[in-house]
Amino acid sequence: MKLFYTLLILLIASFQINAQIEEGSRSMSIGSNNSLSLDIPGADVKLAKKVWPKYLKKVGKGGKTKNIKKLNETFTDDYEYYAIGGSNTIDVYAKFTDIGENVNATIWFDLGGAFLNSEDHGDKYNEGEKFLMKFALELAITKTEAELKEEEKEQKNLEKKLSGLKKDRERYLKAIEDAKQKIALNEANIEQNIKDQAFTSEEIENQKGTVQKVKDRLEELKY
Repeated sequence: MKLFYTLLILLIASFQINAQIEEGSRSMSIGSNNSLSLDIPGADVKLAKKVWPKYLKKVGKGGKTKNIKKLNETFTDDYEYYAIGGSNTIDVYAKFTDIGENVNATIWFDLGGAFLNSEDHGDKYNEGEKFLMKFALELAITKTEAELKEEEKEQKNLEKKLSGLKKDRERYLKAIEDAKQKIALNEANIEQNIKDQAFTSEEIENQKGTVQKVKDRLEELKY
């Protein structure tokens, strides 16, 4: 019983569920029989059908689960779950229905000649409630694990993005440093160019004088 209340507290705290199981006769593949039903928020039929057979194997033994597609129902025969069936195997029927953002899980336990109910089976019925509650918790865990995986993936993407940004920064800094070196070199080249222009201008003036002398000599030769 302590385990049940621990699971219940965890389920309410982490999955925000108003954990109220409804008992009642509901229609299923072999008539209308007593069932346990629970609305589980934050889940859907696809997730419930995926988790259900794994959950059965996790908490019990044996049994073979198959889908009754026309009725949107699953059937597990010869299932061993001591808390409910004792030394005998039981048949378990389940139906999952989407209700808005929730999924309704309805379970029938065929004990062999009678379906589990609170009036006739007392402690076994309490175990049936715990069985369904633990399934809801398993859904919450599976869903949260999937969310964690997605968030971890997003974290890795962001870390990869940050790494890329850091590399970009290093590239930009290198480009700036290269540009600074080029600017310094060009500034030095400009200074040298100014000196070279002054020297060349002086050479031109000197050359003009030489040209004029040659012209003058040529003129003298003509006369």
